[in-house]
Amino acid sequence: MSLNQISKVYATALLELAQETNSLESTEEELSSLVDVFFSDDSIRHYFLSPLVDPSEKEQTAAKSVQGKASEFVANFITLVVRKNRFLYLKDILEDYRAGVDRLKNRSSLRIVSKESLGKEAVDRITKSIASKFGREIRVTEQVDPALIGGFKIYIDDFLIDASIRAKLAGTREALLQKKIPVGAFE
Repeated sequence: MSLNQISKVYATALLELAQETNSLESTEEELSSLVDVFFSDDSIRHYFLSPLVDPSEKEQTAAKSVQGKASEFVANFITLVVRKNRFLYLKDILEDYRAGVDRLKNRSSLRIVSKESLGKEAVDRITKSIASKFGREIRVTEQVDPALIGGFKIYIDDFLIDASIRAKLAGTREALLQKKIPVGAFE
């Protein structure tokens, strides 16, 4: 089974159970906060990924660490993921789960990537424009990428709107290469 399929299988199972218990949004919030905790600290992440730590000890630690911090439903899911040695896939499971919730709620995911934070006003304008074009609710996440020279990229569902300076320069370069310059024009 490929890495992508593993996360999709777990996310789909969690989605179906959350839908049955009518807890789509709360499950997402709880899972998101737990994934943030597990992956924010290197020592925690290394503990659960270490082949030197006994799997049953990892499972007990996971169960104790989520007890009281999440519903029994989400706590059992985290424990299952650790028991099946799928801890590495938790972030991907969360992303696939979010995508499933978005599909069920007729919502689109919008990710804005820019060199610096665009600010609330600019993000709101972009969100309103995209929402009117797609005719659905939009979930927005903003990401800062220092590798961008300037501008921004917008990812929505399967679309990419690349308004970065790098893309504009590449387009200009391509246009110049396609332009036929007669021989001797610069002599």
